Amino acid sequence: MLMKKRITLLLTFYIFAQAMHAYEIKALLGFNSSKYLFSDSTNSLEQQRKTGMNFGFGWVYKLNKNMKLELNAMFNQKGAKVTITNTSVNVILGVYKNSSIGVPCFFKYQFMEKASPYVAFGPEFVFIISHHLFLPETNEDYNLGDMTKNFILGFNAVLGYEYPFEKWTLFAEVRYNNWIGSFLDDSQGTVKSDSFIFLIGGIYYL
Repeated sequence: MLMKKRITLLLTFYIFAQAMHAYEIKALLGFNSSKYLFSDSTNSLEQQRKTGMNFGFGWVYKLNKNMKLELNAMFNQKGAKVTITNTSVNVILGVYKNSSIGVPCFFKYQFMEKASPYVAFGPEFVFIISHHLFLPETNEDYNLGDMTKNFILGFNAVLGYEYPFEKWTLFAEVRYNNWIGSFLDDSQGTVKSDSFIFLIGGIYYL
């Protein structure tokens, strides 16, 4: 846990240092619909998507009138709802919940200079803060932190739209996010995360 705090603090200082040279500053707020991708599917486990919150800030560096580089610092809540069927009369409901700090890096292409759709894609550096399995019927909460990796890589693909108002711009976007590797320390199987993220926010031009 101490190592996670140190990494987060160093990352925060780095991001703010980079922000001094940015062309745009973004504020982002939204929610996601996520699920876990298990390597071995089984008839005894069914899962549904879980909703969670996302918020953060972004810094944009202009390359030319259409192409930009974007760096975000995001707080994410993800997970999955699961139903575990041991027998016909023994059904267990569970909710996986994880919290993380994500640093997505995008190559962004904006089709026009003013009001315009845009697309973006790029890697994400994910620092997992906590991971739990909660059983609502028994009110039990299992801390999975010791089984969970501190760091993992992800990938994002983005489709959005910007509408400018002088020094400000409003935007809305949809992101597809996939954690590329398994985030559990388990050699017998892999567990990844898959989510769709819906964000709105504002952009201020420096």
